[in-house]
Amino acid sequence: MRKKKLPFTDVGHTLTIEGTCVSEDARFAIHGLLPGEQALIVPLKKKKGQWVCQAQNIEQDHPARVIPVCAHAAQCGGCSFQHFDRSAQLAFKRDWLQALFDDCSPKQWIPTLSGDAVGYRSKARLGVKHVVKKGRTLIGFREVGSAYITEMTSCQVLVPELARLIEPLSRLIDGLDSRSTIPQIEVAASSGAVALVVRHLAILSSEDLAAFAAFQGAHKVMILLQSKGPDSVKPLDDGANPLLHYRLTDQGLVFEFHPMDFTQVNQAVNQNMVNLALDLLDLNSEDLVLDAFCGIGNFSLAVAQRAARVIGLEASRASVDRASSNAQLNGLGNVSFEVADLYQSESASLVLPQINKALLDPPRSGAELVCQKLVASACNKIVYVSCNPKTLRRDADILRAGGFQLDHLGMIDMFPHTAHMESIACFSRGSKNG
Repeated sequence: MRKKKLPFTDVGHTLTIEGTCVSEDARFAIHGLLPGEQALIVPLKKKKGQWVCQAQNIEQDHPARVIPVCAHAAQCGGCSFQHFDRSAQLAFKRDWLQALFDDCSPKQWIPTLSGDAVGYRSKARLGVKHVVKKGRTLIGFREVGSAYITEMTSCQVLVPELARLIEPLSRLIDGLDSRSTIPQIEVAASSGAVALVVRHLAILSSEDLAAFAAFQGAHKVMILLQSKGPDSVKPLDDGANPLLHYRLTDQGLVFEFHPMDFTQVNQAVNQNMVNLALDLLDLNSEDLVLDAFCGIGNFSLAVAQRAARVIGLEASRASVDRASSNAQLNGLGNVSFEVADLYQSESASLVLPQINKALLDPPRSGAELVCQKLVASACNKIVYVSCNPKTLRRDADILRAGGFQLDHLGMIDMFPHTAHMESIACFSRGSKNG
């Protein structure tokens, strides 16, 4: 067993994009500390050669230090920057992105897209743990540097209709026979409806099922049960429609989605992001557009309203089926969706359709193969929405080496107070950036 390191006093040196402040020798990554502040440093665990720590008894406050909006911010690992002034957060993240692209700066930086800093998150996976010693069930995000669930009664970043369910859910699970075999609950809210996907590791008793049914009725939520993998998810009430919906109001679009489908968690920022992507694509009625990693059609349908034709590619059959259904729901006949493995090791087996513009919205691993294919295609404009600026930078180098130039780049603050940052870039066929 690794010997536990004792607490010590030190001063924060450098703030990182992960939200920690590292010591001068970089051996300690300290949560809750800002540069120049002195604190009692409590080591929690060693990870990849660096100690993950928590700050206590902070002195010599940084000028941008603020009181967190959430009472659980010091312990909860869900947020990383609540102690850091909001405007300072945005400036710090933007400066980090600019430094990442320092040697290939865009022609124009896009103003940061941001929205409300609290009550914005409409989807989350919450951990669940019945703790006998505490005599209660904990529901929430993991603690800083730990697998333990934070003892919390509310969450300021969740939308109110989800945040107010934390305590009632805790009491519900306290009374279940299966309370020790429920490890997580996926929560989703949209357009006034709430869905809860309860993961359970044991068969639920009739009494537990009755308790879930009573909770569902009393709180006007939809409960789904998950006994194994994602395919096992089913509504508590047989035959119930499990779909929620959200809207892109500016486009007059409505999207149906299953609580387990991927959707953007910040609907206000999502609307602004779609609007910006449309502006950057500069669409006309003759454009043939590829939407790679299209999901359930979040961008595809809005693009189809302005373009001649849109082809959406996505690895998930369920997402492709949902996107096709959403296109029909909105009366759009010029968009189609296909299942495609966009990460094939044999690049020759991926064939892109004939298009002149493309929109990419890949997962954190990026769109390396798709970018290689676009370089060899007739595509002349690409809008790239990224949830990992480091892979965006890698893929930008591929596009630039292939004859594209980086015209626009900006930050999207989809997850305020967290270490997560999205970005959006626009490339056009032309001379290489210098």
